[in-house]
Order: sequence, then structure tokens, then C-alpha cells
Amino acid sequence: MKKKAQLDGVKLSDEIINYLAQHLTGSVRELEGTLISLLAHATLMKQEITITTAHNMIGKLIKRRKIEISIPAIIKVVSSYFNLTPELLQAKSRKREIVQARQIAIYFSKKMTNYSLSAIGAEMGGKNHATVLHSFKTVKNMMDTDKQFKAHVIEIAKELNMAV
Repeated sequence: MKKKAQLDGVKLSDEIINYLAQHLTGSVRELEGTLISLLAHATLMKQEITITTAHNMIGKLIKRRKIEISIPAIIKVVSSYFNLTPELLQAKSRKREIVQARQIAIYFSKKMTNYSLSAIGAEMGGKNHATVLHSFKTVKNMMDTDKQFKAHVIEIAKELNMAV
């Protein structure tokens, strides 16, 4: 017999829970929003939530959601582009070339992920949210004033399959 979890009186089979867990890998908010949508649909239609219902809801979300890349993947691409190790990029070094590479990684992390500024900072060697925000703004400003810097950012964006 299959086990079922309950969500406000609506039963969810293990199959549905596993399906949601596999396909909703973003934030807790995304999971919560999907569960609320499933619950609302089941309540309005007075139906049990099936795997087909869950599949249809997830399909709609995936089409709307931009492709998200992980922060470690961004760090890997940026560090490789600048011939640095990921560890060096995340270190506390203040050498200009390392700081700029780190700022670019932070820029892409903010643009391409749904992570909070604090979470991005934690991945970048324990930086705080203010440092992350400053880095993001610095990269945007540098792109407006330095053509070579902008060319680097565009090349990295191509490697990350993203339009700047």
C-alpha cells in the first residue's frame, strides 16, 4: 500500500511528492507556491491530486522559469576564464585580478540565480550582502565605462549561455 501525505486534507502520494522533489529544485518558495497551486486546483475542481495534475502544473512552471545555473558552476566558469582556481576566487585576496573575477562571478550569481545576497556572499568566501550588492553595481558600472571589461563579461556570459 502506498503511503500518502496530507496537505490541508488533500492527500499526496509518495509518487507525487517524489515527482515534486525531483522537478522543483529551486527555492522553498517555489515548492510552497506549487503546493498551494496544486491544493487550490484540487479544491476548486473537487478532485484528488494525481501525478498527471502535478505534471501539468510543473510543466507550466518550467516553461515560465528561466534556466537557472548554480553558483558553483558560475564560479567554475569564471575562474577558468581568468585562469584561477575556484578556491582562489573564493579566497579573501584583494589582488585586483582576483577581486574583479570574484565581482563578475557575483554579478552572474545575482543575475542568473534566485539566491539571496547573503547566500551568494556565503558561496563567495563569506562575503556579506552589502559586499555582494556593491560587487554587482561595480560590474554594471564597469561595463558602462570599460569596453575591455565589458568584452570579458560578454565572453563569460556566452560560456554561461546567457545574454547580457
